[in-house]
Parts: sequence; structure tokens; C-alpha cells
Amino acid sequence: MLTYNQCKDFKNIDQPSGRVYDVPAGFYPSVTTVLKATANMSGIDAWKARVGEEEAQRILEAASSRGTILHKYLEDFFTEYSKPSIDDARHFIKHSGLEQEPLFIQQMVKSIMKQLLIHKYESIAQEFVVWDDELKLAGRCDNLGYWMGKLTLVDFKTARKEKPLAYVKDYFLQATAYCKAHNSMFPEQITRFAILIANEQGGFQLFTGTPKTYIPELRYRVKKFYEQKKN
Repeated sequence: MLTYNQCKDFKNIDQPSGRVYDVPAGFYPSVTTVLKATANMSGIDAWKARVGEEEAQRILEAASSRGTILHKYLEDFFTEYSKPSIDDARHFIKHSGLEQEPLFIQQMVKSIMKQLLIHKYESIAQEFVVWDDELKLAGRCDNLGYWMGKLTLVDFKTARKEKPLAYVKDYFLQATAYCKAHNSMFPEQITRFAILIANEQGGFQLFTGTPKTYIPELRYRVKKFYEQKKN
């Protein structure tokens, strides 16, 4: 059986049609590629029309950069401290270079770290690839660990401002896909996920859920994706 560390080594390839992962059974599309291809894009299209293509592209690139920076700090944090204390967090903030970042980046990283400390989070694996041979998809998990003593898949997100519940539905499906894939690969089963969203205005949102609730919708979206691909 593969270990979490071994699963870090599987590579993704960005293609014009979307991201794929090179896993033992072949090239599987990423979870995010599947969800994006089957999402209702009318709201996004209307937003792009409203702000203009150039401004929309600038915002999307800024969002990607913001997310990359936040994920790097959290990865470094848990590499140094798998079960961090408040003192560990203070030491990391002081010595990691975070205090040299723009204020909104500092606030986002700190707000997520605070929630992880509140919930006594203990990380056991991060940035590892999982795949599902039944649904034929794959993805890279942000973090896995014990949230208040219970094995939980944790996903980190950033946003410009607070997101309405309707806008985070695909985050639930993404987390569900990771949990289902994980549970097909490893003996210890994940029964809960947590999605932590920090925004540029200093706000924070926490969503938790159980994968079994969203598996029917996930199956529908995957089926739709492969039907679209066939046609």
C-alpha cells in the first residue's frame, strides 16, 4: 500500500483541456477540471461581461497568486509543526517572513492558523495526490489530520470577500471527491471535511460536512463530464 509521502510524488500535467494527473491507471482529469467543466457558468460569464475581460483576468490572476502564497505558508507551518501550539504559531509568524507580506495576506494566513489551533488540529499529511479508479479522477489534497480528534480532510481557500453558501457548493463536491478517493486507497476512512475560507477584507468562513451527503451529486457531475468529453 502506498504511503501519503509516496503520493506526494505523483505529477499533474496542465493541458489546454484542463489538468490531468499521471497515476498508476493512466491519466485522470483533476477534480477541479471536472467540476469547472460541468458547472453553471452563467454567473461567471455575467460577471466577466460586467467588469470586462481584462479586469476579470487581472482579478483571477491575483486570486491565483493569493492562493499560492497562502498555501505555501500553511504548508511550511505544518512541515515545521504537525501539532502546533499557540507559541509555535507565534514563532512561525515572526520567523517565516509572513510579517513582510501585504497586510491582507498576513490576516488571511493568521485567521486560518487561528481556527486550526482552536480546533486542536493535528496534521498527518499534506499536499498529496489521491485518485479514484471508479470515477476516474484525481486531485491533490491540501491537508489531512485530526480535527478535534476526528480524521478530517481540510481544504484551504481564499476569496476577495465573504462568499454566499450557494457559491461554495463545488468546494463541498471537491472535498467529497478527495475523501472518496482517499477512502478507496487507505484503510482509515475520512467521514468529515472542513473548508476554511479567508478573504481579503479580514473575514473568515468555516464550512464542515460529510462526504456521503454529496456523493450522488459528485457522481452526476462526473458522468456529465465524461458524456461531454465523448461528444
